[in-house]
Amino acid sequence: MTEEKKRLTLLIDQEIFEKFKKLAEEQDRTAGNLGTKLIKDYVKNNFKE
Repeated sequence: MTEEKKRLTLLIDQEIFEKFKKLAEEQDRTAGNLGTKLIKDYVKNNFKE
């Protein structure tokens, strides 16, 4: 079975985006991949059932 993925669009300032891209490159990631990791970690650490 394949998992359906959802797309999330974020609007951020150019300056923040450039810094975010640089951080991603330092970790050998794309900006999208780093964003996905950060969101997963945030939900894992903050979601209470």
